[in-house]
Amino acid sequence: MQTHLASTGKLGLPNGPSRKRGLIPAFAIIAVLSGCAALNPSVAAKPGVAFLLTVGGSATVNGSETRITFDHVRYDMRCPADAVCDYPEYPLSQRRGPNDASVVVVVSTKGSPSEARILNLTSPTNETTVNGLRIRLEELTPEPRRSNGYMPGHYLAQLVIEPT
Repeated sequence: MQTHLASTGKLGLPNGPSRKRGLIPAFAIIAVLSGCAALNPSVAAKPGVAFLLTVGGSATVNGSETRITFDHVRYDMRCPADAVCDYPEYPLSQRRGPNDASVVVVVSTKGSPSEARILNLTSPTNETTVNGLRIRLEELTPEPRRSNGYMPGHYLAQLVIEPT
C-alpha cells in the first residue's frame, strides 16, 4: 500500500512524466480556445455610431437581439495602393477603375433565421435593410497592395447600423 501512495499525488493521480503529459494537452487546448475568443470578440454596436469588425467578428446591436457577423470578403477590386491603375474604358474621373469591394455579413435575430447580405463599398449597394435596421458598409481596410497580395483574413469592415 505504501508503494501505491508514494507513486500517486494527493488527488490520486500518478506523479511523474505520465501526469505531466496529460496536463500539457489540456493547457494547450485552453490556450488555443482563449486565443480564438480574443481574436473575434463581440462588439456592442450603437445605432448611428461606426464600429469595426474583423473577418468572423460579430456585433450585437444595443437594445435588440440582433447580431451582425462579418462573414467574408467576396472580392476586392480596388486599385492597389502601391500601383498606378489606368482604365481607359472608364471616364476620366474614374480612371483608377471600378474601385469596389464586396463583403458578406450575416444578420441573426433571436427567433428568426439568419440572413446573409452582400454589401459593396459603392453606393447604393453599400447598405441593406433587415429586421428594421439599416446596415451600411462605410469602409474596408486595409487597401490592397501588390506587394502583399490578397489577404482575406486581415480585413476590417467599418459598419454603421441605424433603425429604419
